[in-house]
Amino acid sequence: MTLVVPPLTSHDVDLIVPATLQGNTAEERISKRLKVTEPYVTRLTFDQLPSVGVNPALLASLSPDDDYFVLAFVCTYRPVADGDTAAFVESRVGVQLSAPGSARPPVALALSPDTASAASGRSLRFAVTVPLVIAEPSVEYASDGSQEEQYIAAYGRGHSDPEWLLRDAPGHPLSGDFLLAMVVGAPANAAVQAEVIVAASMRRLKLLRSRAELPPAVHTIDLPATARPALLEGTAGELSPGTR
Repeated sequence: MTLVVPPLTSHDVDLIVPATLQGNTAEERISKRLKVTEPYVTRLTFDQLPSVGVNPALLASLSPDDDYFVLAFVCTYRPVADGDTAAFVESRVGVQLSAPGSARPPVALALSPDTASAASGRSLRFAVTVPLVIAEPSVEYASDGSQEEQYIAAYGRGHSDPEWLLRDAPGHPLSGDFLLAMVVGAPANAAVQAEVIVAASMRRLKLLRSRAELPPAVHTIDLPATARPALLEGTAGELSPGTR
């Protein structure tokens, strides 16, 4: 099954660097460096879960009567511009899932991208894995004594607070579009909400730690109310050009 993500409305968001006792004496606002799209949300059936990267070992513990969703959005990290010399070195993108009034919380059943690493040796070879039927980068390399450096890592599978850690790495700058997607499982008919949080660190003369000021349409998502019909087409592993 190929899940096609349609064109998404994007928002320029400011990065807020707080004032600190030993650093900036006043809050700094950095503009035109980060864009985040409004989410794409669609429902899945229980039978579709294996084809979107949910571990078969989890299926026995899941109920066909529960609700299942895909939540996807794009973060765009822009290169230095307008005289700003601060380059992105790291970003954390977290999603807090909740279902007020429900007996149990919603959880992330699959995350994409999952993990990607790069090695500094010349034996680097690119491969592709597709746990959410959305192309995800990964690498293979032969052992030649080179150091491997992870530049994408996902955490929180099976929990209500999943997140991605994106890092600058040799050959993989933290720049451009990053499509982040997850499969969410929740009790049937629950009022499922997702709260998105984006933090980023940049290096100028020193490390600047910031948090994105997200608009309501990006920050807080009502999954049942936002869900739209799934778009399924093409060959597994293809990603709709409309997301870029």
